[in-house]
Amino acid sequence: MRKLTASALLALSLTPAPAQAQDVACAVPALVDKPAALPASEALREFATGAGVRVAVIDTGVAPHPEITHLRAGRDFVAADALHDCDNHGTAVAGIIAGRSLGLAPDAEIISVRQTSAHYRDVDAGNLQTLADAIHNALDEGASVLNISVVSCLEPGFAARIDTSGITAALHRAEAQGAVVVAAAGNAGPDCEPGFEVFPARFPTVIAVAARADDHTIADYSLPAALSAPGHVPAALAPGGWAEGTLVKDGVHPYAGTSFATPVVSGTVALLQSRYPGITPEHVRSLLDASAQPGGGAIDPLAALTQLSPHELADRPTARVRPVDPQPNPAAGRLGVLAGVALALAALVVALRATRR
Repeated sequence: MRKLTASALLALSLTPAPAQAQDVACAVPALVDKPAALPASEALREFATGAGVRVAVIDTGVAPHPEITHLRAGRDFVAADALHDCDNHGTAVAGIIAGRSLGLAPDAEIISVRQTSAHYRDVDAGNLQTLADAIHNALDEGASVLNISVVSCLEPGFAARIDTSGITAALHRAEAQGAVVVAAAGNAGPDCEPGFEVFPARFPTVIAVAARADDHTIADYSLPAALSAPGHVPAALAPGGWAEGTLVKDGVHPYAGTSFATPVVSGTVALLQSRYPGITPEHVRSLLDASAQPGGGAIDPLAALTQLSPHELADRPTARVRPVDPQPNPAAGRLGVLAGVALALAALVVALRATRR
């Protein structure tokens, strides 16, 4: 059977509008006031800030924002400006990673690679080929963390017929160059049911991230993954300020989904690379796995950043304890004497009672 070439549009965790023949007006962010910085962010910065790390946000573009100190454009596979975010999506993702107020790694450099958009139709973008090309571009730009919050979810039978050699080669190159790829596990829905294949999260070197509803529960909409992070962002960076989501006809579509859990892990990876320059992708994955909470793999960035390396533990000599020869217990002898005395006294009492009769 001839393999098919993947050409389906990648599904945003915020479901895009139906395909049309012409461009659609850009999404409008639901602006809110700037939130206060979280104390947790300050605790992280005592250990690392992301300095010296480049993070590629392969998404809908990242708009320049005062909160993102280090931002530059990679390739644009949609139009001609990777620093334009018509979807109000990639900017929010980048802010979770490197925003100065609430970002995990504020000193990391963000490289915007615009690979897809729900607002441009007459372009050959948003497919597995352009995703592979976007990964190569991110690596060409020197990125050591690749955040892919926009994923493709395919029915297993169709997924098995796709030629995946291009994206497989791109991921192999990332691993060889020491780059860590983090991708959304996907949001469950009519077009992405449990058991469907999610690209690129399905590949073994990719860190797939599910979304949590709270500290103890995976979100109902999230597909499963070994690791998870909060999926709802009350306030995130948006073109023009801060927003709680995107304005739609019936209100606000909030920032919620595996798209927004993924950059939490990407930001954590950037901190690990900043604290431990030259750390391998395998080592990063082992630290994340070791520090994750049981029952859903919840990631705590501070726990991951301070996690003792399993590799360091493995290199330590094993402690051996040898039993010593048993020694007589003097207490046992004393107890025997006391027991004998007690028995003798008891016998004497019985004898005295007998003579009195």
